Amino acid sequence: MVRGGMDVTRHRRGGLTLTELLVAMSILLIGIWAIVQGFPQLFGLIDAEQVRTEMARLCEARLERLKSQPHQLPEAIMGHDPADGSLVHPDSWPDEDAAPQPANPRDDLTWVVGESFEVPAPEAGKTVCAYTLEFGPASIQDPADPGAYLQAWRMAELTRLDEAPPGGSVPEDSFYLDANGYLFAPTQYPSARVDYCWVDDAGIPHWVTHEIVENRAAFPAALPVRATELTGAPAFANVVPEMSSATAMVPYTVAVGGPGMVGPGTVVLEATYGATLLLPAEDAGQPMHINYQMRTEDDSVGNPRRMPIMMEEITAPTQPPYEVNLAFGGIDDQNPLYTEDVLGNPLQTAGGAPRPIFVLVVDSLSGMAWGWSTADPATWIGLDMLDGVLTLDWEHADSPMLPAEARGRELRVYYRVLDGNTITVQKAPDFFVEQIVADTYFDPDPALDESAMVDYRTYTVRPYPDDPTYAQLLFPESAVGQAVVVDYLVGDMSAGNFATVERVGGELHVIDGDAEPSIVLNVPAPPGNGAFAIMGVQGVSLTVRGWWHDERGRVERLGLDTILAPEPLL
Repeated sequence: MVRGGMDVTRHRRGGLTLTELLVAMSILLIGIWAIVQGFPQLFGLIDAEQVRTEMARLCEARLERLKSQPHQLPEAIMGHDPADGSLVHPDSWPDEDAAPQPANPRDDLTWVVGESFEVPAPEAGKTVCAYTLEFGPASIQDPADPGAYLQAWRMAELTRLDEAPPGGSVPEDSFYLDANGYLFAPTQYPSARVDYCWVDDAGIPHWVTHEIVENRAAFPAALPVRATELTGAPAFANVVPEMSSATAMVPYTVAVGGPGMVGPGTVVLEATYGATLLLPAEDAGQPMHINYQMRTEDDSVGNPRRMPIMMEEITAPTQPPYEVNLAFGGIDDQNPLYTEDVLGNPLQTAGGAPRPIFVLVVDSLSGMAWGWSTADPATWIGLDMLDGVLTLDWEHADSPMLPAEARGRELRVYYRVLDGNTITVQKAPDFFVEQIVADTYFDPDPALDESAMVDYRTYTVRPYPDDPTYAQLLFPESAVGQAVVVDYLVGDMSAGNFATVERVGGELHVIDGDAEPSIVLNVPAPPGNGAFAIMGVQGVSLTVRGWWHDERGRVERLGLDTILAPEPLL
């Protein structure tokens, strides 16, 4: 358009109409809403991965600690279904949406068998030695019979005599196991743990490890080794004395209480929390051997189940404000660790009010234990239960030591969380025992039944069904997934002919549980009179498992496995 000699071009004004703007805003808001809706799920995934990562870190630290001190590893960690006594399968956990049922390895691996340690020296100024239990506080279900839940022995290595001692008097720290299976040792030793070889009436040798035998020199009516009871097929012929070893066991009296109850030959479980053993100062350096039941609590039908406790090992904080961030927050404020002491007495304040303990701190050096309770939150121990922050104010008037004294001390902290986080250890038995010998442990009186001592570590030898020239070893279900090392002889052993017998040592297997718990040996027997003689079956696996519940209440777990170096045989 031309006006007054000028060319004027009409331009449309830039921008959005109101309708376009509303449409754009709606699309943007929908996108933002979708992103915001995804944030809780994203944060949930981050939190879940953080918990899994932390559990993996703690399990790895626990595994490395146990491997670094193999002399303290127990012979086994085992358990039975509290309802029917059946052995606990290592993978017997229900579907993740179901509630835990017996028997499972989180709740029913309650027994530590054969934990070994040297009695530590007493702390300066103390009159007793203190040892903190390696796998957690102990449980005494019947205060009138603490020996049913805790046993302790001093161990003493014995030297084998080549011949029977003249007149039956055995020299100090020596032993003799005769061909009839009778043990002779110095009279101060009531019994010994014996490894021996016996031969059946067909000339096939068999080996038995860690059998407890009474000393005939101390008890004239003492029985011989259990293999002598075998009269069927195979029947016992004799023991080979030259292939035996023994460790004397001196039993200690077990009590529950305090330092004042410690005396010669007496071990005392600290009565408040049950996390520490107290022993005589003169026993410092002595090798000890203990069995104990870990702390339990009754389920809804009254069966004792292992308490889901988190245990952390920390170094005492030495800089103000003396805080430690525990691995997990959300500490359970409804189910305390303790409301009663080991003997069943209610824990109370000085004024007689209930004093539930939610966090327990144990000093590994002195064995001293301190509990934090909602009944006395203003003491030298502080706790933020939501974030899991523990404060140990060494400068407080109630503190048991000064900050300088706390420096470098290793502490164990026990607590419960709302998600049930806990770590369990599964330990294969040091040695398995042949089923025909294990059967002699069964007693017709249920109150005296000793079968539980060996039923978790039995094996049976039979020809492999798919190829009878190979030997198959069958194990209890509790052994599924465990690694074992087998030493054996294979060949013609008739009439003691060992010239062509092959010895196989250190053969490693993992027990398969797809059909039945078993392994198949690698070397077949030669045709003719070929036979197998099992020298030893050793468990060499250690598993540390972390357990917890996710935000939906589902059971989660992870496990770390390792192989332990096998012990030398006879």
